[in-house]
Amino acid sequence: MIPHQYRTVAFTDVDIELEEAGLRALLLSRQVYRRTRFVVARHDGQTAILEVTKADDKDLFCDVIDVQMLAGPDETILVERPDIDTAVPSQLARVAAELGQVKRGVVVRGRYEHVNFVLDSDVRRVHVLDVAPPHPAKLYDQVARLLDTAEDLPPTECVPQVVDLEELAATVPSDHYLLPCRGGGITVGDAGISYLDEVPPPADWVLLGCARSRAIHDHFYPDIAPHLQQIDICPAALARSLPLPPGEARLTKCCLLEEHIETRGDTVVVPWGASFSLVSQGLATASELAGELQTDADGTP
Repeated sequence: MIPHQYRTVAFTDVDIELEEAGLRALLLSRQVYRRTRFVVARHDGQTAILEVTKADDKDLFCDVIDVQMLAGPDETILVERPDIDTAVPSQLARVAAELGQVKRGVVVRGRYEHVNFVLDSDVRRVHVLDVAPPHPAKLYDQVARLLDTAEDLPPTECVPQVVDLEELAATVPSDHYLLPCRGGGITVGDAGISYLDEVPPPADWVLLGCARSRAIHDHFYPDIAPHLQQIDICPAALARSLPLPPGEARLTKCCLLEEHIETRGDTVVVPWGASFSLVSQGLATASELAGELQTDADGTP
């Protein structure tokens, strides 16, 4: 559990021990702000998390009619992390993961002094498959930046799954490689490098490219097309030979897509060079898929 909005979490010091009966009596004797749903109570270096039920939320301050202890002081830890935006679930889940989840409840006082918590952290795992160079791999870098601001995304951990193009090229030794473009500055030992978008004179080369690159090559070089050696660098194609652990999903890219995303089994595919908007859509879809796969893997109905 992570509260959707930290404004629903009240953070207060109390003068009593953090026992459920005493805290219940204390909170039932008080009114709370109409937006408050959770109370993080602190006493003598210890912390507890409670949920309150209000009579209604019509007035600015409301009577409390029920109190439930969600995590007591033995199950809760408070950490000071001014680098963490507590409005972003994935950032909160990252803190819990760094602590090794030794406590059920992790309360974080983060950026802007805002307080929020993670209870029984349950993170979805999405592998981001991309190729490099360039470094960092662009799709993973986009996803990492999105995760830092994704307030509406459930807690999601993105795992880099980066295929090194230079190592991939070396699996088919050649004195000359043809790349789609100059992006990334790839080198393969002492081999010569040409770039398809420059339409160089034909040579005895190995194409390091995807299906789109192959189609462009065959258009410009029909005479050598039948004998061309190719190493497929399409991340969506590479995904087929890279199985995932049960209950986890993947996000990758393909240049055959232009303005939409596709879900293929456990993999969500966005266009090569996708905008942040499309990558965000793909990430949300992959996170949702990971949640469904996780449920299936756990055998939960």
